[in-house]
Amino acid sequence: MGLHELIGRFGTVSSNQEEAVHIGSMRNALGGWVLAIQIFFVGMLTLPTTFQLQRGVFLAVLVVLAVSFAIRHWRVHRDVLFLWTATMFVGAFGVVWGVLNGSPGALRVSTVYLVWPAVYFLFIGLAHRLFVIHRLETALLVGVVLATIMALIVLMAGVFGFGELVFSLMRFQDAGFGSYSGSIEFRLYNLTTVMYGFPFVIAVLLARRGDWSGWRTVALWLLLGTILVVSVGSGRRMFWLLVLLSPFVVLFFLQLSALRLPALPLMRVGMRFLLVMILILGMSILALGLDPVAVADQFVAAFLGQENSSSIRFEQASALWGAFAESPLLGNGLGSAVEINRSKEMPWAYELWYLSLLMNVGLLGFLVYTSAVVWVLIKGVMIARKDRAFAALFVPLASAMVIFLIMTATNPYMGKFDYLWVIFLPVALINAYLTKREVDA
Repeated sequence: MGLHELIGRFGTVSSNQEEAVHIGSMRNALGGWVLAIQIFFVGMLTLPTTFQLQRGVFLAVLVVLAVSFAIRHWRVHRDVLFLWTATMFVGAFGVVWGVLNGSPGALRVSTVYLVWPAVYFLFIGLAHRLFVIHRLETALLVGVVLATIMALIVLMAGVFGFGELVFSLMRFQDAGFGSYSGSIEFRLYNLTTVMYGFPFVIAVLLARRGDWSGWRTVALWLLLGTILVVSVGSGRRMFWLLVLLSPFVVLFFLQLSALRLPALPLMRVGMRFLLVMILILGMSILALGLDPVAVADQFVAAFLGQENSSSIRFEQASALWGAFAESPLLGNGLGSAVEINRSKEMPWAYELWYLSLLMNVGLLGFLVYTSAVVWVLIKGVMIARKDRAFAALFVPLASAMVIFLIMTATNPYMGKFDYLWVIFLPVALINAYLTKREVDA
């Protein structure tokens, strides 16, 4: 072997080693970015928008880092790209149409329909490895646990009479408690995270029934029981409704997946879960000193239109439907407002979010958004029927997403950056599976 050839080979080896070191350092940096995303995610689940400045700076840093990583690591499946492009087109048209029609909130809502979806899409392309989805799921569980602990502290403080001290310490969460004749309620900014956590934890217990054992299973059951206690004391009728609906939604997606239960075990699991729920709910009502009849009347009254809030929503619905009827196909543009509103600062924000969206983007835009959500569910179910590992991740996310979308019917949760992840996280999971399959092929 000549000296020239030896030097050439040594140079090649050295070059390969440098490239390997560079790739390794990039992967380590990406791992650090994922850890930062986890921290940001937990903060988003537990901290209110009063920390908007701090969270905004943190998010800006994450976006800058994501753009630098995207050159080598970003990957999105063509179906996901098409889906995102279609919804972005509707959002862009809705903003322009709103500006042309003089909608007061057209530019303000552009962040929700254009900027934040672009940020989430950037993150989806970097989450195409399943370990990232697992890390995000871990952060999600941590966020649910922290939010549930806060809710339990507020509830117990109100019940046992030391609320003044606790509420002053948790002023940043706008913590509060009220006691009425036979019923109670409390408020907390991150109670929405607890509500999302109920179907998610049920689905995790059922979908990972062979993977979770020992203290993890006990911890999850304890978390689920605590959420049930919190739901009783919250006084939120929507929370009570989702407690009733969640088991059915979870079992629906579970039975459509490769993790489905045979008929007999399914009935056995259903009966056990029903008995546990009845036991915990009954004990919670007694322990909190509630009147079961008053609680039942409070729940039913919300659906019979016997409360002032129900009549206001009825007037709101009539006004929104009337505005939609004036421009049914294209809508009135994003950020539009009608004569009935609940906020002088944001007259375009309505509790009846779906009807508001229909009025804003019209039937065509509404069908595009609806089709995108339906595609996520159908595509996810199709994959979950064949892949058990995918199903173990998808069933909890899909179940909780459906319950959350039901909650959005009377609360504009999806009009905020903090809750768009409810849809984009299942999309990230599907994208990770589809891009992995392309690489393996």
